[in-house]
Amino acid sequence: MADKSNQPEPNNARSGQKITVPYTGRSFEVIVIDPNGIAHGSPSVGLGFRMMEKYAGIPHATLSQRVVQIGDEIHLKSPSGNTFRVVQMKGSDGNNYNVVEARDWVELIQDWLLSPGKTSDIVKKKMMQFLFWFAVKGFYSSVYATIKGAYTSKDDRVLSQWMESRINGIYARNHYTDLLKDQGCASSQYAHWTDYVYLGLFGIRAAQMRKIWETVKGNPNIARNHIQESVGLEAVKYVEDLVLRVFVDNLQEAHDISIAQARKKYGLGSADLAA
Repeated sequence: MADKSNQPEPNNARSGQKITVPYTGRSFEVIVIDPNGIAHGSPSVGLGFRMMEKYAGIPHATLSQRVVQIGDEIHLKSPSGNTFRVVQMKGSDGNNYNVVEARDWVELIQDWLLSPGKTSDIVKKKMMQFLFWFAVKGFYSSVYATIKGAYTSKDDRVLSQWMESRINGIYARNHYTDLLKDQGCASSQYAHWTDYVYLGLFGIRAAQMRKIWETVKGNPNIARNHIQESVGLEAVKYVEDLVLRVFVDNLQEAHDISIAQARKKYGLGSADLAA
């Protein structure tokens, strides 16, 4: 939850002010660059180097080493040779910051990925994830505003929860499928274990459960037994992660233990959703 003491009064932003902004389930510490930078009463904001290290993975030291002077301005030079303006300013907390405007940060990450130089694979993955958060969240907020006439705080919370489940599940599953491969499973056998998890948790196969999640208006049985997609995906991720932790030499035993724990943790009760 954002720190309310670190929030501006409406239409009262000031240069250097630090603001905690919740975005895609995370909190970004942004700094106001210009209270009227976008339009009158609409401030431009930026992110400091340490915040970008935290969420985009580029080390603070690397960013600092790439600061160059061009005329009277300070810029950050990417591996491609392109430069992005840096505003050096004192924050409302009394600390000095190197701040790059938010739109420039997104462009910088894109530019860095296109010409990564010696950037490690781990950092590149974090940078791609950073762009993914911004793109999906921004697109859905515009869609909701168009459909519903407004993008509410409830919409934001639900969307953030869904995104976290999807994003975290992708990286956990990579390690899970590595385990299956190490145990001699061919790619065609991955679907067997996916269905094993879904049957254990929900009583139906993965394809059927996903179809339910995609259903806008289901029948009374689906409505009565419905499990929210974000909760279901979180339960699946939990099982796959726990399998990695409890596995000794028997895949089925590891899955059974993990499914039982997930059903208890997420209160899934009877696993028969198909009835």
